Amino acid sequence: MAGAKETPRQKMIGMMYLVLTALLALNISKEILNGFVKVENGLRKTDQTVQSQSRETMLEFEAKYLQDQQKVKPYYDAAKDIDSKANALYDHITQLKANIMAVASNDRELVDTGGDMSKYIAQDKLTRRDTVLNIKYLEKKDEYQEITAYLVGGEPSDPKEGPFTARELKGKLETFKEELKGLAFTDFVGNDFEVSPGLKASLDQTFVYEKEMEDDKEVLWEAANFFDVPIAAVIPILSKLQIDIENAKSNLMTELIAGIEGKSYKFTNLMPLVVPESNYILRGDSFRADILLAAFDATNSPDIFVDGQEFNGRDSSLLAYNDKDPLRIEGGLGKLRIATRGLSLGERNYKGLIRFQGPDGNVGDYPFYTPEFTVAEPALVVSPTKMNVFYRGVPNPVEISVPGVSNDKLDVRITGGHRIKPDGETFIVEPGAGSEASIEVSATMPDGSKKTLPGREFRVKRIPDPSPRFAGKSPSDKTITKVLLENAPSVGALMENFDFDVVVKVKRFNVTVTKGGTFVEQSSSSNMVTSNMKELFRSVGRGSVVYIEDIVVSMPDGTERALPTMKLKVI
Repeated sequence: MAGAKETPRQKMIGMMYLVLTALLALNISKEILNGFVKVENGLRKTDQTVQSQSRETMLEFEAKYLQDQQKVKPYYDAAKDIDSKANALYDHITQLKANIMAVASNDRELVDTGGDMSKYIAQDKLTRRDTVLNIKYLEKKDEYQEITAYLVGGEPSDPKEGPFTARELKGKLETFKEELKGLAFTDFVGNDFEVSPGLKASLDQTFVYEKEMEDDKEVLWEAANFFDVPIAAVIPILSKLQIDIENAKSNLMTELIAGIEGKSYKFTNLMPLVVPESNYILRGDSFRADILLAAFDATNSPDIFVDGQEFNGRDSSLLAYNDKDPLRIEGGLGKLRIATRGLSLGERNYKGLIRFQGPDGNVGDYPFYTPEFTVAEPALVVSPTKMNVFYRGVPNPVEISVPGVSNDKLDVRITGGHRIKPDGETFIVEPGAGSEASIEVSATMPDGSKKTLPGREFRVKRIPDPSPRFAGKSPSDKTITKVLLENAPSVGALMENFDFDVVVKVKRFNVTVTKGGTFVEQSSSSNMVTSNMKELFRSVGRGSVVYIEDIVVSMPDGTERALPTMKLKVI
């Protein structure tokens, strides 16, 4: 039934809770405390979504009750009872949140005397139920001593009892679980309603508060979650518990709605379905896929077998399954895992069989083939988009990718005192003083594991010297006409055969001319030809030699460079 399959939202909540509990083992820094705020904000949004679904289900119940009160009444009464119990437990946790916020903020007297708690609790306009202050506004996000004393007491192996303690909360949650699992009644036509085995199993998995391991020692659930734990982490833990309550209520109401119609699963078409996580597999990782019979019944799971030998592409006979163990089934899905260690590189696929008992009691065999997947070596692809070295003073675009892994799953670093930062679909390297650089990448694989890939080495150079230009002439030119000489406005510098867009500015230069057997020199403190230089150019005749020398330019890397002298004979 509906409770057996874990939805993507529930998986996300569980993952956020795992991240939260893992962070509790770390030294609490400002960044980690702010991380708890983000987790809490995400949990609040999820909570609002689940509450909205529950409200819609209750509205559907009310509509059905108005249409046929005799038929719907037992289910409607049960739904109202569940809703009331779930809301009471949810509100208890909300009040508990407000209490520990007050305790952490040195307002313990407010809690003990039942004073005005509006500073910490108020009604949410969207959900129309009480909510608490966002933990981002708490001044002491790392406070744990006072709330530990309030929730657990001084002895983690013997948590204290009483109202609004961790032990009382655990008891309420376990009672709530058993009440939901034990829901049973007989409707007006004599049909018995019981909670489905799938939903019971889901409740047992969700509402479990066993001992946990800390530093190789077993500790009680109350101590693991609330003893010496900062309030910034305790609030999200309580929010997660509230979401568990709302999810359980919503799932059970869904089963009650289905029970009204007395629905049974009837399949008109059956088709095996294989859903791989990825078709591109790095060697050392595993091929993973979900295999199911479309329109499956979670209370009547099929047996799924996969051949251990690779499919040769020719044998079309039915898989012999007598000597094989079926795949593990979770929520109706067969969990397939094929290790790639020892496999050669290239395309792979396998054949399998699904055995399923239909509504008529007969067992049918449904053969299938896994989609082809690629086994490949782990490889880091780093492609400089300009040249094979990095140049100081200019942004160096670099494309970085790992086959089979999206770029948002890459952690990119650079060594040697240089900087690298994302820029859209590429990265920009800003070289420092070092002469070598290594780009290193860690990739998050589809199963969540981290794989560090071999780094790639690069050389770091300064930008090459530009080439001077005067009146359209380069250092390789030897002559210049008098007309060009007299009309030359400035001295420039050009980056020849350099792929980067670099602007080079001439800061100063000198002009020396042979005139009457002597040398006449003029200077410019910019890139422009001065009026004295122009007067000098008008006075020279054919055969004279003009030297453009002591040319100094400023470069993008902050350095100044002296360029070669240009020697031009007037013709």
